[in-house]
Amino acid sequence: MGRFVAGSRGALRQWRYPREFRIPAPAWPADALAEFTELARLELANLEAAAEAAAAKAAPPAAATVVDAPVPEPAGLTGRSLADVATSVWRLRARIERMDDPPRALVRHLESAWDAFADAGVEIKDHAGEPFDHGLAMSVAAYQPTPGLHREQIIETVRPGVYLGDRSVQMAEVIVGTPERAEEPTGVMEETRGR
Repeated sequence: MGRFVAGSRGALRQWRYPREFRIPAPAWPADALAEFTELARLELANLEAAAEAAAAKAAPPAAATVVDAPVPEPAGLTGRSLADVATSVWRLRARIERMDDPPRALVRHLESAWDAFADAGVEIKDHAGEPFDHGLAMSVAAYQPTPGLHREQIIETVRPGVYLGDRSVQMAEVIVGTPERAEEPTGVMEETRGR
């Protein structure tokens, strides 16, 4: 209720200013609108079927038969929506792993969400610690010289790779650590200059 009141206050404040200075309301993503439209259509079909069933029970039996048509199931999360939800669960898991003593209920719910993704065939892959090869299908956000490395290695995952079965839904975005270059000793350069 608090969000609704706060949102309506913000909308009312916008009316104090001329139209060209008003902040437009944020647009809903197309896939979210498509999901809401599909859910509304299914809900309407269910209501109509329930009304027909109630009318059939109230009416005396007739020779006409009622055919139960299957109601299509909603498509579920696909594409960008699936990647966004999977990334959010991955970030929550990383944050909970950094906590000293996370609440057990929170950990339990997070693990059940992670298991639900696994049961649905969704794999959320964190590439941190893996060796990096330039042929891998991932986006590199930055290359960072890192001491102690002998070859390029992924040191941080900014956004995980999300896979649905064998299909990539979201390409991973990573930061790659590179070996520090061995600098030439400065004494050798000074000796050559002096001669």
